[in-house]
Amino acid sequence: MDTNKPIGEWKIGEGDYFISFALTKKPNLFRRIMANLFFGLKWINYTEGTGPKPSKGMKVSARVQGKPQRRFK
Repeated sequence: MDTNKPIGEWKIGEGDYFISFALTKKPNLFRRIMANLFFGLKWINYTEGTGPKPSKGMKVSARVQGKPQRRFK
């Protein structure tokens, strides 16, 4: 097995709006449970032949209308 290939990823979020990062070493069960409880991260194992999927990128959900306020004097 090539040690430079990722074997799984931490993921937070669903659908098109998520953050993920891949690792080459699988964290132990205790760390996976604690990361899920405290931070909401989910560990996803890659099956044979699959790898990290590219993200869709960051999107702005809304624009703010109006003029910026002047600085305090």
